[in-house]
Amino acid sequence: MSGTTISPNTGNLQVGKGIVYFKKTGDTEYRDLGNVTELVLSPDMDTLEHFTSRLGVKSKDVTIILEKKATTKFTMEEITPANSAIMLLASVDEAAVGGPKLDIFSESSVTGSLKFVGTNDVGPKCTAEFFHISITPSGDYGFITDEWNNMEVTADVLVAPSGTNAGKFGYIQWTDITVGS
Repeated sequence: MSGTTISPNTGNLQVGKGIVYFKKTGDTEYRDLGNVTELVLSPDMDTLEHFTSRLGVKSKDVTIILEKKATTKFTMEEITPANSAIMLLASVDEAAVGGPKLDIFSESSVTGSLKFVGTNDVGPKCTAEFFHISITPSGDYGFITDEWNNMEVTADVLVAPSGTNAGKFGYIQWTDITVGS
């Protein structure tokens, strides 16, 4: 049973899997981040509430959104110089004697675009793109561990500052869904 735009339909249930790409500001191409075990988007709205005093009990009659914001969190498992540089706000010296060398926290920020392409077997597939993100390291960088090592990163999802997507946060597009029932 495949996914549709109509509920109820168990074909709309999803076990998400996919490929995550990052394009650092200034780069021209997206780069595959390798195995990413988690990718989440967390919207957060600040609101202003209004209450009427015309009834016996003060009652809320209007809520408006004052601020739209979101964060995304992703966990990378492949410990490469480029992925480590994202995690540690570092620049990479590819020509360093002995192998690539990171200058930890040499970047004041790491910004770019993040793209997800769904490859899941269960449920509808989608593609998502966040046009402008600003990365903040949010997990540990393990050197000694008895588990698979990983790097957790949180990023603010920002509106695109310019170009054709100016003023937009991003999109999610279903890529294999049947319209209707």
